[in-house]
Amino acid sequence: MGPIVATLAGYFAGIFINYSSDVLPATLTLSKAQCPKCNSPLSWQHYLYFKNCAACLQPIGSRTYIVVIAAILSSLFISINPPSHLNYILGLLVLTYFGIVTVIDLEHRLILRPVSIVGVILGLVVGIWAHGLVPTLLGGLAGLTIMGFLYWVGMLFAKYRAKKLGRHDDEEALGFGDVILAGILGLMLGWPTIWFGLLLGILAGGIISLVIIVYLQITRKYQTMSFFIAYGPYLILGATLVMFVIVPARDLIVK
Repeated sequence: MGPIVATLAGYFAGIFINYSSDVLPATLTLSKAQCPKCNSPLSWQHYLYFKNCAACLQPIGSRTYIVVIAAILSSLFISINPPSHLNYILGLLVLTYFGIVTVIDLEHRLILRPVSIVGVILGLVVGIWAHGLVPTLLGGLAGLTIMGFLYWVGMLFAKYRAKKLGRHDDEEALGFGDVILAGILGLMLGWPTIWFGLLLGILAGGIISLVIIVYLQITRKYQTMSFFIAYGPYLILGATLVMFVIVPARDLIVK
């Protein structure tokens, strides 16, 4: 895989991540994109060439550039350091999927059902390719079980929070979409690697949350019992480190 081809592949992967992250939360399908300001249809040039909205001249946000740059760098990375248990195409598909989940969860705090369905299919393909059927299914079950338990604990916390605040709301310490995502990651990572991926994700979420809370405390913007984060990106981070950094490094050392 040459660097030019890898760059182009990453560029188009980034475009697809941006497009999917714009349309899926609104329509749940890969439909026509609309300008968030004036609701005018956006042409394909908007994503390919980073053009402003033709109707209201609304400029594209910084997220568009960040995603494309990150996708190109990721594509180049896995083309230079391909994971031994995956080929380049599967690796890029996984990273593209991870990008869609991350952007939508960060912006909307949602892990959409269509995205989860695609994730299950992709997880089965990746898992069986890399580990075989049994470790794949055991990994998926382990991911669901571990995160399901944490989801139950989160429900208890939400009830405690509602009692302290004296009101009920729709906030959850952990969403059920995160449980499904953990199952998908379990399919990809297989058993027993899934426990390590989840551990890394949970630790990353805890550390980054602590940093944010300390910052909010210092700036006096923090309100007790009212701080929540999107947890999906941290689970994605843990799985990405395992799949594309730790496992390839381990295999290299073993060889």
